[in-house]
Amino acid sequence: MGGLAFILALLIYAIFSAPFPANPGMTEVLIAALLILFVSLPTGILVMSGGFTLYRRYDTVPMPLHLGFFVLLWLGLLNGGVIYRWDSTDILRDLIPCVYLFVPLLLLPAMNRSKFKWLSILPWLIAVMGVILSIRFYMEVRISPLDIGKMYYFDNFLYLPYDPSVSFAGVFLTIMAVHTWKSTNPLRWLSSLAMLIGGFLALGSLMAVAQRAPLGLAALCFAVYFGVSSGRSVRKLIVIIVILIGAGILAQEQITSSFDLLLSKQVNYGANGKTDELAAVLQETSKSVYTLLLGIGWGGLFFDPTYMSEVSFTHSAFTFFLLKGGVIGITVFLAYLSWIIWKCLKRVNMQNLPYMLGAGVPIMIGLLFQPSFKTLSYGMLLTVLILKDKESIP
Repeated sequence: MGGLAFILALLIYAIFSAPFPANPGMTEVLIAALLILFVSLPTGILVMSGGFTLYRRYDTVPMPLHLGFFVLLWLGLLNGGVIYRWDSTDILRDLIPCVYLFVPLLLLPAMNRSKFKWLSILPWLIAVMGVILSIRFYMEVRISPLDIGKMYYFDNFLYLPYDPSVSFAGVFLTIMAVHTWKSTNPLRWLSSLAMLIGGFLALGSLMAVAQRAPLGLAALCFAVYFGVSSGRSVRKLIVIIVILIGAGILAQEQITSSFDLLLSKQVNYGANGKTDELAAVLQETSKSVYTLLLGIGWGGLFFDPTYMSEVSFTHSAFTFFLLKGGVIGITVFLAYLSWIIWKCLKRVNMQNLPYMLGAGVPIMIGLLFQPSFKTLSYGMLLTVLILKDKESIP
């Protein structure tokens, strides 16, 4: 029951919600209720309230990381709500992304109890989410994939292609189409074709909004997989070449015109104010020893030169935790991230490569370039990487 509730929550998110809902309503409440049903209230209370001894029995996340999350969550709430007295709405908008980023602490115990094989289910579920969000984007702006490259498209502040699941689907499905292909199995041919279509739909939506970093990293991932697999299988090398030639022939106009738009955007916008934003965050946190150590707390506002106004968010997870939690906050986050990276490095092999490349792109984007780290999908992708450590989850 709980596993089905979790799957339903993610599908409802992809079909009816948005990465950054401006006015959360009943849809978001339903998603939260389904996630709570999966995690269970006792586990949620243990994680949030600091039941370190009891939580250790789950044997999923090291106790120091659980302690770090607890300190980050409640110290930031005390700092923002009591010391600075920021607006409650802004505090909530920061608390939710913090929980999303550390959502593996909640999900892993529930997945351990579940009879579902989440290692096999979750990556494909996120890929389906990415394809659904891409299709919603095409419907919202009323275009077909053939219109890509004509201009930049805007989806009325829904930001559907910015969801991490979209870039994950673009990389993961495209690579898995080759990775799982078998020349003697007609069903594998059909499944590879379906994966290619889904991957190209996701990549197309990224092209339509001229997302430079995700597309550049996706191209790098394809090159890495091409380089690694070309020496292992001549047949797959041929398949890759056929796909590249086919894509070049069928979508030559869309690819060339999209490249021109991306190049034009790079020339016109460059880093898009992110270096100025970093300088503003460093200036804000260096005002006193207190802000340097503890930041300005959840809900904190700062003057962002990118928008020439006070805002509560930044465009990267690093600056977000530095601003809100100071040195303590960024230290906790870096320790958590290092633990995940270490787990991935222990499991690097050809079988896991598509998962790691697919998840690596949106995770890198959220760390450095976009506020996509504030989405539900981002935490799910972190969970996928932890799940690849089979010693943690069977």
